[in-house]
Amino acid sequence: MLGFFGVCQIISVPVASAHHRDFTFLRDWFLPYAGENEIESRTSFVTKDKVFVQEFEFEHGFTDHFAIEPGIEFHGEPGEPNHLDAWDVELRFNFGEFAFNKLLPALNVEYEHPVDSEESDRAELKFILSVYGRDGSDLSFNVNVGQQLRDEKEKEGEFLIGYSRPLTKGESVESGHFIGFRGGFEFMRDFQEHHMLLGPTVSYRPSKEFNILGTVAFPLNHEDENHTQLKLIMEWEF
Repeated sequence: MLGFFGVCQIISVPVASAHHRDFTFLRDWFLPYAGENEIESRTSFVTKDKVFVQEFEFEHGFTDHFAIEPGIEFHGEPGEPNHLDAWDVELRFNFGEFAFNKLLPALNVEYEHPVDSEESDRAELKFILSVYGRDGSDLSFNVNVGQQLRDEKEKEGEFLIGYSRPLTKGESVESGHFIGFRGGFEFMRDFQEHHMLLGPTVSYRPSKEFNILGTVAFPLNHEDENHTQLKLIMEWEF
């Protein structure tokens, strides 16, 4: 199985142009290439409470190492109208040049402003490390730490691990995108309640412009408070 990055290497397509998401909860090292735009829909659903959170974001790559991602978030629950919660902006950076079997660092800085003026603004840092294999695999680690900016200044944080690789031989197109199925897993553990979630992630890119991926994350502990989560992401690049 040649895989995504093997194909890119053979046809001499710059790896920096191959932007796609492998995970729904995690981020990895790759950013949009300079000048690339993307519209992203992220839907989260908690099975116990039947509450969903919907986010829409626009992403633009200014350079191969810097991108900006503004967005909005709303939620819905049974018997209640959908409610606009917040707008946010995320600055995304990665460092170093791509190489196989090398730890590649990245950093995301996010600011969130609630629509409800009684709620506190929030800031979050996402520390990212990724390692890419010649078989197309992606092993990524995230440490996310966030805090309210006023009131009680409540803190939160989590540790995440994800692994993804091609499930089919697939093909590449001129842009370097992998056309086909990828699969793997995601694991999450929060620092406050020590809840742990683990589940499979599958993605499918039918064309170079469109990618869809989903995760079902099952609780590993504290099942009275920690519930199964579903997450679906659709991204359209142009």
